[in-house]
Amino acid sequence: MADRNRFPAVVLYIALVFFTAAVAYPEEDAQIVKLGDDIFARIVNPNGNAVGNAGFIVLEQGVLVFDTHFTPEAGQQLLQDIRSITSKPVRYIVNSHYHPDHTHGNQAFPGAHIIAIKKTREDILGKDLPSLNRTIRVTESQLDGMREKSSKETNTGRRDALKQQIQTRQDYLSTLSQLKITLPVVVPENYMLIQDGSKEVRLQFLGPGHTDADTILYIPSDRIVFCGDLFFKNAIPNIQDANILKWMDTLKMILELDADRFVPGHGIVGNRRDVERFLAYFEQLRAIVEPFVLGGYSVEKAMQDIQVPAQYSRYRFMNFFTANVQKMYAELKQVQLLSIPIEGPKKPKN
Repeated sequence: MADRNRFPAVVLYIALVFFTAAVAYPEEDAQIVKLGDDIFARIVNPNGNAVGNAGFIVLEQGVLVFDTHFTPEAGQQLLQDIRSITSKPVRYIVNSHYHPDHTHGNQAFPGAHIIAIKKTREDILGKDLPSLNRTIRVTESQLDGMREKSSKETNTGRRDALKQQIQTRQDYLSTLSQLKITLPVVVPENYMLIQDGSKEVRLQFLGPGHTDADTILYIPSDRIVFCGDLFFKNAIPNIQDANILKWMDTLKMILELDADRFVPGHGIVGNRRDVERFLAYFEQLRAIVEPFVLGGYSVEKAMQDIQVPAQYSRYRFMNFFTANVQKMYAELKQVQLLSIPIEGPKKPKN
């Protein structure tokens, strides 16, 4: 397993929080869950190097993979699990959104056609790639400073400790340098149908939510939806790039699909009721934040006073909750401001 501490905070801003959670997962990094004939989910331990879930479908002519985990090493492990089930080539990779815990395993699948909607490709180019490059530059600068400090250090113990730190940082930089951002080459606007043999697979953008370009994979014949990070199972969601109010609308559209199994980006496979509970979390969050906005209270007071509702107190990723409150407040405040009528110029008095 790759040492997750070698990866940069800049690139891994989502994943690092997940590593702190104590979760009832199997001891191994991942387990393969068979959802139907030739349909599988790879449910991962968030304390491992994969971070986000993946899935794959064995089609007549090859394999379709949905998301590729967080590191090239995790992508290789996913490929090994696929090889334990089928020798068919991996023909398609679908990236649900641009976050690295769903895309950085892409390079483990050379020759596959990587598919994502246009906005996801733009996000990878405009956000993920620059973040990686910045992190490499920062790490190189840190190494230069550590080497200079080591050359001037006269205390043997401190010099040896610095040498160890330099070696660790060099290994870290080597890992970063081996990471190749592998871009989608097939970029539909918001919908794509893949028909291979008897299996029909639908790639659909229903609306923004967790990011501005979240895509689901829907298999109508088996009533299965791979949701990416539009669905967190029994967990407080990451909302760094989110629009929560629009996310709620997108979840309602997911629930309109004829499906009964929903694979989350993080957590074990859920059912319709689990998605409804996730939507209900957002609805309750709005209900408890809105009085602070309408009452004219500050966001700081809302963040200080609002506690996690009791029914969610055992959810994973509790350290996201305060940010959830802050984000909901900001969105409701914007709605409030936009709803205030703007008076036109007053008629001058005679």
